[in-house]
Parts: sequence; structure tokens; C-alpha cells
Amino acid sequence: MPRLALFDLDDTLISSKGAFVAWVEDVVAAHATAGDVRWFIDNEHIFWTGAPDDAFRGLVEHFGLAADPAELLADYQTRMVDLLKPFDGVPDGLEALRDAGWRTGIVTNGFGDFQNAKIDAVGLRAYVDVVCISDVEGSWKPESKIFQLASERAGAPLEGGWMVGDSLTSDIAGGNGVGLHTAWIRHGRRLGATDPQPEQVIEATAEAFELILGRP
Repeated sequence: MPRLALFDLDDTLISSKGAFVAWVEDVVAAHATAGDVRWFIDNEHIFWTGAPDDAFRGLVEHFGLAADPAELLADYQTRMVDLLKPFDGVPDGLEALRDAGWRTGIVTNGFGDFQNAKIDAVGLRAYVDVVCISDVEGSWKPESKIFQLASERAGAPLEGGWMVGDSLTSDIAGGNGVGLHTAWIRHGRRLGATDPQPEQVIEATAEAFELILGRP
């Protein structure tokens, strides 16, 4: 029976953070406004705790932009897709897994149209067997349902499979909860004693492919 390797999308397979940084810097420069871009980028999670409209109103208020939040949101969704790039080794790594008999999938939180657009923009759909997006499936990581759906559609069991991602609360807690091996991409962060504990801690996505392929 084939084995299963699941991956988060944003900041796991693609550099969403890098694209977001580039977009914010362009917006601030275009509006010729002063503001602490680095603070906003480092604390962007504050602006994503509610609906997208709330986040972009927060962006406008933080920088004092003479811009309509709805227009900024539309620009973000368009430009982000253009700015995205897969991390080094991702297409080759996914292809290597499939060549070795693994079933591969993307399990991502987010809204269907936007997440699908990102996947297609960087050409990742051709490298995976299944895509499960929380908004579409009605289940958000770390809930078990979305992982179970990925397993069923890929035709590979959760047992003996992997979940690779950058979020401890979504990817690692979710993967642990359904019995998957887990690998956390730390992106320079520290793992706390009270955090969900991954089986493996890695620095970059490329390491995940070597890890999975090297496991009997």
C-alpha cells in the first residue's frame, strides 16, 4: 500500500512571507508614507485574527494610507500570486517522493479561490495527488477531518505517513493528532516546552524530502 506525505502550503512549499514582505514594501513606497515596515511585517499575525477586510483596514490605519482597504485587498490577492515562489528543491522533492511510490498532498488552511490561485501560480498541482483547502472542506487544521479527507482521496493511510509544515498549532498538532509523523520547519524560531512537539525539527523544506525518503 502506498504511503502518504502531506505538506502545508504557505511558508512550507511556497514563500508566502517573502511575497508578503515585498508587497507591503511596495505599497508603502507607492503611497510615499512613513512607517515601520519591519514592525508591521514581524507582527502581521495581529492583523489576521479576523476577517480579511479587518486586516486591510488595520494596514491602512497602521501606515495612515490614503487607500481603500477593499482595493488593497484586491491588489494583495493579485500581486501575491505574482510574487510567490516555491522554496528551493520543492518541485524536485515532490517528484522524487512520487517516483518512490509515495502519495503526496497539500493540506492548507485558507480560502479556496486564493489558495488554489497560489497553488496554480507556482505549478504545484502537477506534483501532488490531492489538495485539501480548509474553506472548501469545511475543516481547519488541526481538526482531524481534513487530514482524513486527504488520506481517503490519496488512497493512502495516515498510519506511517508524514505531515510537514511551519505551524506548530495547525500542522504539528494536527499531524500528531491523527498519528502522522511530523516535521516542523522552524524558520529560525525556537521550540517551546509547552508547544506541540514535532517528531523532527528542520530548517528548510528541502530537508523534509531527504528525511521522508530516507525512512524505511
